[in-house]
Amino acid sequence: MPTMFGGGRHHHYQSVEMPPQPVTTADIDAEIRKQDLQIFEAIAREFPDDYDAMLRKINAAAQTGNQTEVRNASRQAVADLRHRYVPLLPSAPDSNVSEALSAQLDMLNHVMARETPATCNNYLRNGPDAISAPGHDFRADLDRIGATLFRAFAAAKRSGLPAAVPSDQDWSLVADVFTKIGGTPAEMEAISNANQDFPGLCPAMARFYEAALVMHGEPGWHIKSALLYAIVKN
Repeated sequence: MPTMFGGGRHHHYQSVEMPPQPVTTADIDAEIRKQDLQIFEAIAREFPDDYDAMLRKINAAAQTGNQTEVRNASRQAVADLRHRYVPLLPSAPDSNVSEALSAQLDMLNHVMARETPATCNNYLRNGPDAISAPGHDFRADLDRIGATLFRAFAAAKRSGLPAAVPSDQDWSLVADVFTKIGGTPAEMEAISNANQDFPGLCPAMARFYEAALVMHGEPGWHIKSALLYAIVKN
């Protein structure tokens, strides 16, 4: 299995703006829904009790009157929920895993298009913190990643599926697909070793995600689940 790194460390840049004082949880909820962010919509729909608890935490921060406190509380609340539910991810159905991995690939492609190879490699290791000036499109990608993850967490809770564990044969199959779509032995080695000094690491990783996404059946589900879990577990 390839050694993966910290691209899942997504400290969602989406955060709640503070409504006028005095503030209630209803005000916070209205402010969140006004922003029309997919991640909060997914949490509210799939984890309503957690969403209500998050509103209470953000509301408590809002009583300070400090916008930074409100932003930090909303980001921390999302991060805490993600860490709580990440262990469920290997039991998420293939369709949800594919959706979430596709969102990761879209983000990686956008980072490759806009940043230097060194910054992109750093993104693979450290996630969004590697991007010094995230634009609107970047935040939209992050929002989609977050929403697909929470939908996958919810589907995993409902699925009753055993955890997907790739076999050596599964990894051999994805390596074959990777080669067929243009991957090289040098790229495969760089992925396996998480070689940050390899100049083409981001394109190689994007191709590896593509190879996983075109795989079908149980082997494809196993590989996609393992890749997604490796990305977001940090």
